[in-house]
Amino acid sequence: MSGGQEVSVRPDLGSEVNEKLLKLNDSVWEAVADCEDKIGSQHPNIPDYVPAKEMVSESRFSKDFLVLHQLGRALELAKAGPFYPLVQMFEEICPYLQWSQNPNYTEANCDRSFLDGYAYAAFSGPQGPIHLDAPRGGFMLMGPNVFYRDHHHEPEEVYLVLTPGAQWRLDQGEWFDVAAGDLILHKKWQMHAIRTGTEPLLAFAGWTEVGSRLGIDFSKR
Repeated sequence: MSGGQEVSVRPDLGSEVNEKLLKLNDSVWEAVADCEDKIGSQHPNIPDYVPAKEMVSESRFSKDFLVLHQLGRALELAKAGPFYPLVQMFEEICPYLQWSQNPNYTEANCDRSFLDGYAYAAFSGPQGPIHLDAPRGGFMLMGPNVFYRDHHHEPEEVYLVLTPGAQWRLDQGEWFDVAAGDLILHKKWQMHAIRTGTEPLLAFAGWTEVGSRLGIDFSKR
């Protein structure tokens, strides 16, 4: 998948950690490529690596997001699913990742319960330890009873769901259940929303194309 491109990683993490990061990155995208989209039965197109041109600022980072109290339970649920090896690799590398939120998500456009109930740990991207513009990915955590309102963005996106109990909505249609192991494909500018039930959600979320988190939009096109 790399297409022979050299991939830069954070030297301060050390060679052993960076090897684990690169292995996780390759393993997740291989799993995604082997899956069919739950709705359209399509296999996503995974591009060759596009090294990041520059370090950008598109995230707010914290070690104190309230949702991180749900991480242990989410990992427990995910380990019972079909992608246990991926979850195990993520758990091992998790202490070296930075949890973040989109800085454009504020109480002006999001419920407080959502801001307290989600976080994203990138392992590849313009600010990730693997310095790539595409494909970019990481793990999203949502707490119980959280609603991620309808939104869209230009890059195509994939979600590999690792825990049971969440629901998705596409194009502001009907909600549908997702299970651990499901792949959800969001096409360019496709509206989508997520909500959790009584358990947290852990999922891999990745963009197959170059784009900025700051371009995520809540308005209809």
